[in-house]
Amino acid sequence: MAQPIEPRATACADLEADLVLLHYGDLDGSESKRLQSHVATCAGCSGYLKELTALMPLTVKNDTPPQEFWMDYSRELRHKIDAAVENKSWWQKIAAICNPRYLPALAAAAVVALALTFTLGGGSWSSKKDMPYDDFSAAPPVAENLEFFRAMDVLDELDLLEAMGNHANDAA
Repeated sequence: MAQPIEPRATACADLEADLVLLHYGDLDGSESKRLQSHVATCAGCSGYLKELTALMPLTVKNDTPPQEFWMDYSRELRHKIDAAVENKSWWQKIAAICNPRYLPALAAAAVVALALTFTLGGGSWSSKKDMPYDDFSAAPPVAENLEFFRAMDVLDELDLLEAMGNHANDAA
């Protein structure tokens, strides 16, 4: 059950601040003697000064947490830091790969991949000149006059041979 609250002593309104100064010993001699004589005759100011004497030391009481508190605090803080380090976002994981110490290895892997692509993949890439034209349905005029176009290729080569022959005759 709750204890009843004792009524607080009330000091004279114009002397409250001076009573606090008296408690701390900050009044000069004549003012201190005048206030002490008033406290001796006034019950309210006397009770107020007694309450100050009892309560003021409690306001400066040391409030240091026990060692168990600091141990729990330290343990909890370490758990939170470990959890924050483990939970990296996707961009932090990608940024970790691009760390400067990994760049030479990534560059070497890219060079090897390009070299293998161009070396082994060279046979599978061919130009349109090398590919035979098997789909005659797409080009019916070419299929109908195939012999004509083959003869034109021979004539082109014949013009080249004649030009080379004329050049050789002029040089001689």
